Amino acid sequence: MTLYFFLWLHHKVNCLILYTKMKFTLIFGSLIGLAAFCFVSCDEAAKQLELQLLTSNIELLEAALRKECNHTENNGLIGRRRRALIREKRLTIDSSISVASHQLSLLKKEYMNCKNYKGTVLTGSKLLGLFAPRNIKHYFWPALNEGKDSGVIKQVVFKKLFSNTAVKVEVTTNMRVAGKEKCCRWFFTFDNQECKPHTIESVRYESTAIISNLLISYSFHGVCPALNRGNLVMALNVGKCSSGNALGDCYTGWYSTTHLTVEEIELS
Repeated sequence: MTLYFFLWLHHKVNCLILYTKMKFTLIFGSLIGLAAFCFVSCDEAAKQLELQLLTSNIELLEAALRKECNHTENNGLIGRRRRALIREKRLTIDSSISVASHQLSLLKKEYMNCKNYKGTVLTGSKLLGLFAPRNIKHYFWPALNEGKDSGVIKQVVFKKLFSNTAVKVEVTTNMRVAGKEKCCRWFFTFDNQECKPHTIESVRYESTAIISNLLISYSFHGVCPALNRGNLVMALNVGKCSSGNALGDCYTGWYSTTHLTVEEIELS
């Protein structure tokens, strides 16, 4: 009887161990399967998004080619046939991405040849709104207090991408001129030269005999064409006015943040 009991107990223990192993294996296998499914799904979603962005860029560039380069319908025939295969899902996602990337590369080259952008990277100018972010920089100087009457107030270096574009600048700061019939002029220079044919400047004139210390926030801006591509040394300056009035007691800033925005733009 005792022997029979121990044999029965041994059998039950073995069955319990086997059941536990099987349950653990099933749970572990399910977790691995779930993780693999999530990984594949996330990877698939990322690829679909990449393909969607490529297709959108192709459509934008083809529209620009038709509008600006007299690009006819026949020019994009091969690309449209390939994209038809993509839409019909007759290509794998990886093949679709490869085809779309190749088509986009060809269209970029065609656009550069059309617009005479040879030897340049496809960023900026006509394609600023299509494929690349705007070439715009923002500079600021907290608590600027500059009492000089003549010379450079602040200086920055801006990288201009194209030779056939212009540069737009805008500054906001406090300005003051003191003295009877005195004048102060704030102006921009580019590589130590003022903009041609039109300068970018702001002039303040004081006519009263009373010594004035009125600091007022001002903004002025302008566009300078005919600047070479590459690094531009841009400076905000102060100095004498061209009116012939004597130079006043100038002041720039006064415990406030001075903002300067520089952007490369294309003029129509």
